[in-house]
Amino acid sequence: MLINKINFHGTILFSFTIIVFGSIDNFTQDQTTESSPTKIPLHLQTSLNSVSQNDFSIFVDDGLTLATSPLNFTTNDWLKTGAFVLATGLAFTLDPSIKDEVNQQHNSSLDNTTSFSEKYGRISYAGIFAGGMYLTGKIIGSENISTTGRMLVESILYSSAVASLMKYTIGRARPYTNEGPSDAFEYTFKEDHFSFPSGHTAIAFAVSTVLSRRIDNPFATIALYGLAGFTGYQRIYDDKHWFSDVFVGAAIGYFIGNNIVDSEENRSSNNFLSNVSVMPALSSTGTGLNLHVDF
Repeated sequence: MLINKINFHGTILFSFTIIVFGSIDNFTQDQTTESSPTKIPLHLQTSLNSVSQNDFSIFVDDGLTLATSPLNFTTNDWLKTGAFVLATGLAFTLDPSIKDEVNQQHNSSLDNTTSFSEKYGRISYAGIFAGGMYLTGKIIGSENISTTGRMLVESILYSSAVASLMKYTIGRARPYTNEGPSDAFEYTFKEDHFSFPSGHTAIAFAVSTVLSRRIDNPFATIALYGLAGFTGYQRIYDDKHWFSDVFVGAAIGYFIGNNIVDSEENRSSNNFLSNVSVMPALSSTGTGLNLHVDF
């Protein structure tokens, strides 16, 4: 009976993942098509861009793109967002049964294996990896490696920021408190009520998404998303998160990782920061600065 339950829930989880991630992927492609009809390959960007950006301005520019993306939603985008919200609601209904089933799977082998996947989603380890890649690229003069490192840093920080903001806002109790999956909006600002969504899962999927698209190899993609998925499983296994926490965390990391890569591939001189210029000005009343912004 337990095996049948696991198979049943596994089928539902797999279906949720395909439907929601497919919707997010279609949304990302639609947004790219509508806003940037001409896609600039990474290896041609240096020669095509008339105005170069430093890494900090790119970081800010990508953040503005993420923050303002809902303002550019079409009717179809909002329908997909509604479908995702509905799928999340269905995920909530599975929280108690999945918690019970995963808790029954504890053994020494899984205890040792899941400890590694937890580190994959921890911001300290992910940050060291991303920062190390960025610095390595700069030291050896590899633009490809440093750009990948910078995109990883962006995706990690933005995913963590979004997840943290939601944690503070929603205040959902973690499973180990035994307060139930519906216990939320308790603003104790304690770790016990920072369950929704899973920050570890968001970071893991953000890292895997960026690396998967940069490596562009199907075997690497399977391995990377498998590791990210196992990170989500670990959070449930360790009784730190409900399934719906992991589900939404994965969607956050996937969306932000894809958005960061899309922005890099479509980067041109027509972005906000590169269209801002400050020039000294001299007039009869004195000296000053002129701020010019092209829209």
